[in-house]
Amino acid sequence: MKADLVIRGGTIVDGSGGAPYSADVVVEGDRIAAIGKYDGAASDVVDARGKIVTPGFVDVHTHLDAQITWDPLGSPSNQHGVTSAILGNCGVGFAPCRPADRDYLMFLMEGVEDVPRAAMKEGVPWEWESFSEYLGAIARRPLGINVGAHVSHAPLRIYAMGERGATDAAASDAELATMRQALLDGMRGGALGVASGRTTVHRTPAGDPVPGTFADRRELNTLAGALAEFGTGVFELVTLGGGGEDPRGFDTDHEWMLPVALQTGRPMSFGLVQCLAYPEVWKSVLEKVEASTRMGARIVPQVAARSVGLLMGFGISVSPLWIFPASGDLSSKPIEEQRRALGDAAFRAKLLESVREADGQVLGGMATVQHVFLLEGRGIHAYDLGPDRSVAAIAKREGKHWGEVILDFIVRTDLRGFFIVPLFNPDLDAVGEMLAHPNTGIGLGDSGAHTSQTCDASYATFVLAYWVREKRRLSLEQAVRKLAFDPALMWGLHGRGLLRQGSFADLNVIDLDRLDLELPELKHEFPTGAPHLSQKAVGYEATVVNGKVLMRGGQHTGAFPGTVLRNELY
Repeated sequence: MKADLVIRGGTIVDGSGGAPYSADVVVEGDRIAAIGKYDGAASDVVDARGKIVTPGFVDVHTHLDAQITWDPLGSPSNQHGVTSAILGNCGVGFAPCRPADRDYLMFLMEGVEDVPRAAMKEGVPWEWESFSEYLGAIARRPLGINVGAHVSHAPLRIYAMGERGATDAAASDAELATMRQALLDGMRGGALGVASGRTTVHRTPAGDPVPGTFADRRELNTLAGALAEFGTGVFELVTLGGGGEDPRGFDTDHEWMLPVALQTGRPMSFGLVQCLAYPEVWKSVLEKVEASTRMGARIVPQVAARSVGLLMGFGISVSPLWIFPASGDLSSKPIEEQRRALGDAAFRAKLLESVREADGQVLGGMATVQHVFLLEGRGIHAYDLGPDRSVAAIAKREGKHWGEVILDFIVRTDLRGFFIVPLFNPDLDAVGEMLAHPNTGIGLGDSGAHTSQTCDASYATFVLAYWVREKRRLSLEQAVRKLAFDPALMWGLHGRGLLRQGSFADLNVIDLDRLDLELPELKHEFPTGAPHLSQKAVGYEATVVNGKVLMRGGQHTGAFPGTVLRNELY
């Protein structure tokens, strides 16, 4: 027998949580044919000696809805071991959609997820109306990674209610029936569940709430009931308060989630972060999750792997010049003009003078300079944001004004460096505790979203390099299970997330000792040349999707082996 592919001599971390062991992985077609000792021939061989071999990672919280139509790799997810990605989160998406509503759904995606509308208008093909047709349109295009999707609440509401759906009006009986039927049609077409957004922080560019934010329980029950009727699917949501606007928000939504999860038997997934405004509430959330689990409900928080916040830099959404009143409209000028101005010592002195008496608030009072950090150095430790690394702390140590620290960094990095303002998960010790909790999952990487605000799609790399190798807060077996098998199991992706004979051959070969991050970089590879942030990794020797090597040594092989993922009852 000549195998199609052999992963030779690696340490298998199979996704089950069991102890690692040494073996070869033999691949035929899109499946794992055997795991054990193999001395036969193969058409392709990946040398995994001294490396770990893991299942491909399942990213359950992406916003690649638009990007995947022009970027089949789902960059930069493909750089971080992700072999399967789920779209349609936070209640925003692109199906079902009548032609007249396309512009509104792009408008909504721009406001909520910072995806440039001009890029969407040029890049999204819009070959569908129903959700099933949407998945079919994706399936007709080449795919590097596997892609599945939720039916999103906002397009569902607009589809059923028209312009009224964009308000907080309650749906009529007929409109609820239309929503239910469209959701069932989507499930029959392969949807992995339904997603809703409840946070008042998510808004359109005009400042209006996302459709569905204030949907009553009758409407939410209709959506959950459709999942129960179909017999599969996850209910994903952003809870009230999830954006830092209300410390009691989760309690309000949990009152609805618990009885519905028990009655329908469907799992629920929501984002959980430590909020800067109320840094202890996550503990009570986990207590409620524990109690719900004991009662038999599957309510699973998705936890971000590191601090989450905004980047400030040049060429992206938030300029550090906005901190300095004397900068005027310089941030809107061409980058070379900004570079010349900031190279002038007298001008920098003028900027500094304009903040001499400032109270240090940034981002309109959302944070202070105690929460502003230089994103510098190489790798995972650039995100090790202890209080002693803040701009304010550096200024105190060096006997400078904090404005001078900011300006020095701008000039030193030739306007290419970034500052990070962690609005969520400011305390990494809290993050480690949330990640290690037995009832949590790992997610919120938001690949495809916030394209010129931040870049957290590298979460899997951070988990393995920081929390496993450096901090030893998670065991390797525990982390791989949370990155691969647990999400595959919850979303019904049978045959994925686990290295077993007969499973789909989605896997990674990783040099754990060398695994690290590069700093984010600004690119212009979207349609219209729109700016977007990306981030690479080092240490991934190979990523295999459906039996084909997609990435080797961090480079795309030219293969497009991905497929559309559909629910288990499709």
